[in-house]
Amino acid sequence: MRDAPLGMEYRAIIEEEAKKAGIRVYYHDRGAQWGRSDLGRKRIFIPTPKRFYSFFTGLHEIGHIMSNHHSWDGKPEYLWEYEAFSWASNFCRRRGVEVPQRTVEYERSLIAEKVRAAVNGGSRMINRTVVSFIMEGDGEADPDIAFVKTNLSDKGAVLNHEGVAFIETRRRMNPDPESVRQT
Repeated sequence: MRDAPLGMEYRAIIEEEAKKAGIRVYYHDRGAQWGRSDLGRKRIFIPTPKRFYSFFTGLHEIGHIMSNHHSWDGKPEYLWEYEAFSWASNFCRRRGVEVPQRTVEYERSLIAEKVRAAVNGGSRMINRTVVSFIMEGDGEADPDIAFVKTNLSDKGAVLNHEGVAFIETRRRMNPDPESVRQT
């Protein structure tokens, strides 16, 4: 694996990738991990990529557009964040650029926070690929990862207070009429 590009190379890579996709890039100085995508207008607002963290933020925002995210697509926010992270990670992997574990853990924590909000908002099933990614994290170090590890099955089902998936509880309470034997 080659060394990560530096400074101006980061910017050139971002601009090259954005240009291929017809994305306009606007830079700011609000911090290395603050980015926004204007999905409908295909533009991103990102930190000037001086180090890897700001570079990855730029790739993540491009990832939202490349993953075709729109406010009307019906996807939960946690899935948007996971897909943008995956796109950015895969981009780096294809280019031979290693994504530091610190970046992976930051993204994992952010996605776990969005999953927790979805569960607290009433979601009863979470994408299993996302859950698997979160489960790889350290629940001791992050309360949102701990929440996911405690309250979701490895298949993404939200568990009740007895550790049983809500969906299974509902089936027991309302069995399929076809399977109930008439006596």
